[in-house]
Amino acid sequence: MRPVAATVTVLTFLFAPVAAVPADDAPADDAPVSYQFDVQPALTRAGCNAGTCHGTPTGKNGFHLSLRGFDPEHDWTALTREVNGRRINRQTPEESLILLKGTASVPHEGGRRLHKDSPLYRLLVRWIRQGAPADLDGEIELTSISMQPAAGRIEHDADPPRLTVTATFSDGSTRDVTHLARFSSTDEAIASVADDGTLERHGPGEVTIAAEYVSRFASSTFILRRGDVEVTWERPPSSNFIDDLVFPRLEQLQIEPSGLSSDEEFLRRICLDLHGRLPTPDEIRTFVADSSPGKRSRLIDDLLESPQFADWWAMKWTDRLGCNQRFVGKWGAQKYHQWIRHAMATNMPEDEFFRQLLTGTGGNYSAPPASFWRRLRVGGIANSSDPLMAAEEISQLVLGVRIQCARCHNHPAERWTQDDFYGLAAFFVRLKFKKGPYYNHTYDREDTVYPISTGDVRHPRTGKIAPPRLLDGRLPAIPDDEDRRVAFAEWATSPENPWFARAAVNRIWFHLHGSGIVDPVDDFRSSNPPAHPELLDALSEEFVRSGFDRKELIRQVVNSRVYQLSSQPTPTNADDDRYFSHRSIRLLHAEQLLDAIAEVTGVDETFPAMPPGTRAISLPDGEYKHPFLEAFGRPARASACECERDSGLNFSQALHLVGGRIVHDKIHSESGRAAALAGSDRSADALAEELVLLTFSRFPTEEERKLLVPMLSVDDRRRAVEDVLWTLINHREFLFQH
Repeated sequence: MRPVAATVTVLTFLFAPVAAVPADDAPADDAPVSYQFDVQPALTRAGCNAGTCHGTPTGKNGFHLSLRGFDPEHDWTALTREVNGRRINRQTPEESLILLKGTASVPHEGGRRLHKDSPLYRLLVRWIRQGAPADLDGEIELTSISMQPAAGRIEHDADPPRLTVTATFSDGSTRDVTHLARFSSTDEAIASVADDGTLERHGPGEVTIAAEYVSRFASSTFILRRGDVEVTWERPPSSNFIDDLVFPRLEQLQIEPSGLSSDEEFLRRICLDLHGRLPTPDEIRTFVADSSPGKRSRLIDDLLESPQFADWWAMKWTDRLGCNQRFVGKWGAQKYHQWIRHAMATNMPEDEFFRQLLTGTGGNYSAPPASFWRRLRVGGIANSSDPLMAAEEISQLVLGVRIQCARCHNHPAERWTQDDFYGLAAFFVRLKFKKGPYYNHTYDREDTVYPISTGDVRHPRTGKIAPPRLLDGRLPAIPDDEDRRVAFAEWATSPENPWFARAAVNRIWFHLHGSGIVDPVDDFRSSNPPAHPELLDALSEEFVRSGFDRKELIRQVVNSRVYQLSSQPTPTNADDDRYFSHRSIRLLHAEQLLDAIAEVTGVDETFPAMPPGTRAISLPDGEYKHPFLEAFGRPARASACECERDSGLNFSQALHLVGGRIVHDKIHSESGRAAALAGSDRSADALAEELVLLTFSRFPTEEERKLLVPMLSVDDRRRAVEDVLWTLINHREFLFQH
């Protein structure tokens, strides 16, 4: 820690643990108050150093505190020495400006943060009366905190528990710090925490309560049972260990799962999830007519070994890995995409896939994994890597950890510190770029990526060189002549790494279900717990056991009954968007939708400089401009975050579907499917069946036949077919995946 200015005389008080006390039983005034372990957490609990108050980078009205107290020396100086020490009054502590403002006794933009009869107020008064000591010599350190009870199921007629937070210090002592902890809830509509630590029930469901004390975190998860309805259901049969873990948990949560999807619903789903395409009418007829057992598993195996699987899953990774000519060059995007697609086609193990990316070296046209680093450099164009950007993107992409907050301050909701962030960045600082060997122009040039033996990252607060530091706290010794990235890659992809396998299986689950077991998919933290913790652990263990076999993991997930549940809700799961008790409904990806429109209309989309028949999912370059794809959220491939793909609805999408040239021209094309069907000798009933199979991937219902057959039994069959096809394309059952 940096020393307080030499001109400042600090009264040193040895830290002594003080038991938590109720509001009506204040301790004696001579009981020592610790700035670090009493005052600082009191300010955090009161919200004084929150990001919306004095914890902003610029502070408020000239008063700046570090966010959540991550820099106690700075804050002690701000409280006791700035503005000539006017913020505290040692002679009359109650007249201290921080207390007058905090109690709103004088105008305060932040409103009332303290009450005069509260333990926090009395603690601050005692500290000031004792001379506002600093006690920042580090003689005693906080090692951990815990919260009790750690978990529990609370029946509807049971009294909620009182939570207690216990701190453990380096001298072995412990202390109840519940009155100083800052509590937060993952869902305050279910439960929150009262000032005395009592859990307050607001509704049924699962909730995680997080507690923070001096930048340490603990959490407890509770299931609050409902009593307004009796939830009983027969547990469905299990297909594999996934079902064995999910269904008992749904019983605990009093959520009845939906029934099994129909063959038609399953076929559409699995083709979209594994190939990014709709099934053809002939595929639907064949699959529905097949009555043999195990047909779903056989279909899954066939789809996994098809070239179209590689096309679709390569798109998912090109989105996240910066496959855009702005970063990697025109031909670099082509080569990068080919390498990623080959990795998917050959089922390159996930650990090897990332090791090659993380250590990519050489010319990025001849060594495509080197393209990974071309986006991660200063300003995107300099000849040096941007280690801070690399730390942010790689931790999120490879480990599922959003460490960005620790770039400026210790993470306000997680354990990550600036030491962690800059130690991670130190792995990526010794990297350079040079032009060539191929060069055509600015956006069509090859860059050579190569490691160097010098270069360091400096900690912005201490000014010291930050040594390479793994997220588990270890400081590996790496000789200067060795590439630091290799050490990181070996650690990151190790079977023993606590983040890699979990992040990988969670991302695959997200692509198959529409949301992750941890969601957002790349935001693992204690205050964002998994919906099914045991399932995440089991999937991770299976993934490691299989040698990080991507296809095997996908096979296990899609063969489970959980994946094959219907989207039709039950009385108790209609509002469930977290526990996978039914299939979620989501809009098709931009590329899926454009390809689907091309397929059902029988008219391929043409892309400049691409071969005829190219599907939108196979476009190698994120820089490619296409109004339809942009309207439906295709990402530019400029970020590692899955959030870059916009899955929201907007007015532009409606304009493209209802009156856009792409849909209109394909439907009315002389060489399209509508013209061919209208000119065929099919009956009106056969036409209705074919059109519904093409768009909805199922046979029409009797009501739909009664509606469509008369519409198609007219003299101008061409116009009728075109009108029906337009209507079906604009229907939500076509636009959304069920």
